[in-house]
Amino acid sequence: MQTNIIQIAGVKNETEVRLLLEKGVNFIGYPLRLAVNQEDICEEEARHIIENTRSAAQSVLITYLDRAKEVMDICDFLRVKIVQLHGEIPISEMKKIKQCRPDIQIIKSLVVGKYSLDELERLLHYSYPFVDYYITDTYNPMTGAEGATGLVHDWQISREIVRVSPRPVILAGGLNPPNVIDAIKLVRPAGVDVHTGVEDAQGNKQKDLVEEFVNHARCAFQELIDLPPETFSLGDTLDLHTFQPREVKNLVHDFISDCLEKGITEVRFIHGKGKGVLRDIVHSELEKDKRVLTYKLAHDRFSSWGATVAVLVK
Repeated sequence: MQTNIIQIAGVKNETEVRLLLEKGVNFIGYPLRLAVNQEDICEEEARHIIENTRSAAQSVLITYLDRAKEVMDICDFLRVKIVQLHGEIPISEMKKIKQCRPDIQIIKSLVVGKYSLDELERLLHYSYPFVDYYITDTYNPMTGAEGATGLVHDWQISREIVRVSPRPVILAGGLNPPNVIDAIKLVRPAGVDVHTGVEDAQGNKQKDLVEEFVNHARCAFQELIDLPPETFSLGDTLDLHTFQPREVKNLVHDFISDCLEKGITEVRFIHGKGKGVLRDIVHSELEKDKRVLTYKLAHDRFSSWGATVAVLVK
């Protein structure tokens, strides 16, 4: 997984794409098949730009499509391998994409303002086996738009999502050159996304704004790298309830190793309530692992799903 990601969305032509490539932008977003906002370009134009700039590896399809086949079909048409899903796509459809096309990376939106933090965390922890990245964005209740709103949301919510997410989180929503440093320092995301914040009044990308945004983001990410590892992480929770019992044993020990490498010493394993089969396997493996100091059933917001919290030692 990449970190320190800079994504800029809403490109209109080859000139804008070449500018972003020149500035070292990691992901370039093409909003297509949208529910509310108007597309900047059509699918044929997007494919032509991607081909001519040889930027398929950096290109991201941003869409509200909610059926796996349609998502895979347009990815194939554009010849891209990253898709950002902004609609209310069922988890079962994301699972189909991963099963049929494991080469496609999925970025799933978590729209702040439309859903409560509890609802966002529930979606996060049930969907993450089929997601590569999450992106937090801002809901506009006036228009119903869930992205490219130019609105800032409560960054404390995004910070909490980053804290508990098992996958890297990209921060979006009202970011611009003046505020991106503060946003990164507070939220500590794996990446940032900007759309309207680097455009002029006509919606065209501005070279000076792009350059300033990229430079500010890079400086802020460098400050995060220089912090002690225990001050930020990509997640302290492992959701096991979607896995088969035979898969759980190795996952538990691998997750403990990953957390200790990141300086995380308190972790949660979501195993569900059910008949207690996964819970018993988790407890058995925790009992065997000498790096586990203590463990017990969780009694916090995770308890409704059936979870165990463990304290680790190196």
